[in-house]
Amino acid sequence: MIHTAHFYILLNVDEVQQLQQRFGTEIGKKVDCQFSAFTTWMVDKYGFRLHFIIDFIKLLGKADIKESDYLQVEKEIKNYLFYLFLDVTMFDRICMLRIDYRLDVKIPDPKHRELLLHLYKKTVEKFRFQKKYDQYDTTIYFNSHSVQGCCYDKEEDVKAEGRIPEIYEKDVFRFEVRLQNPHLNHMKSRKGREKWLEEYFKESLYRHYMSKYLGVLLYEGDYYKINKARTRINQSSLTKKEKEQLIEFLKYVSRHGIESAKQKYTRYYFRKFLTQLKALKINPILIPKNRKDFPSFMKNPFSI
Repeated sequence: MIHTAHFYILLNVDEVQQLQQRFGTEIGKKVDCQFSAFTTWMVDKYGFRLHFIIDFIKLLGKADIKESDYLQVEKEIKNYLFYLFLDVTMFDRICMLRIDYRLDVKIPDPKHRELLLHLYKKTVEKFRFQKKYDQYDTTIYFNSHSVQGCCYDKEEDVKAEGRIPEIYEKDVFRFEVRLQNPHLNHMKSRKGREKWLEEYFKESLYRHYMSKYLGVLLYEGDYYKINKARTRINQSSLTKKEKEQLIEFLKYVSRHGIESAKQKYTRYYFRKFLTQLKALKINPILIPKNRKDFPSFMKNPFSI
């Protein structure tokens, strides 16, 4: 559910000196402490601040993180802060700057992970304030000023860093939504949602953000090559004309992509075709029929 989060605490001069004396750290340098799940450093900007990023998988020692794990997470953060300051009440001064949600799906066949990236490049170029960036080999971004959606081959990403994948990274394709500070500020002013971890450590919010910032871009339905999709459509209860129109729509999207299809078809027909495909559990983006190295069918891994 959650990957990482970034926090800060505003410090007074005495607290800065205490950290410097205990850990020999300098402003702008990492604080070397025994908590491997925390990356810690101090800055002098808008006042002295202690920044720290938490890797929740390392913190809990597991990848399957749920809302019910929050109390254990809070306990571990308090232990960390007590180690730094000998004062557990520092927990109440934490402010969150960013939080990253994730969905990890095990896909053992690297060709299937490659196929997903190939298909996602055919989706829309822009949606609301998000813009697609697909110039990378193993990652596709859907960015706005305050929220970033991301789909990537986690195993290949780790290998590119020059390290061996952990067990929870091997064969993994990751879907990620990163909420930046401007979005957190907007939610606080608009909805009164405090910038606290507990507020965002909720299953309902996780599902909301993943669906809103990735689900609408990737579409529902499983992936087919045209022959299998045609068979499924012809076996449906649609009229002959509707079947022909829907098959032509799929073929057009396969050749030109979703963005071009939005320009070609009226809003009414575009939405109608997507609704019909959703009912048939067919994704509008087809597996290319000329790619013999790709399967003729693949179940959609994005399920929230």
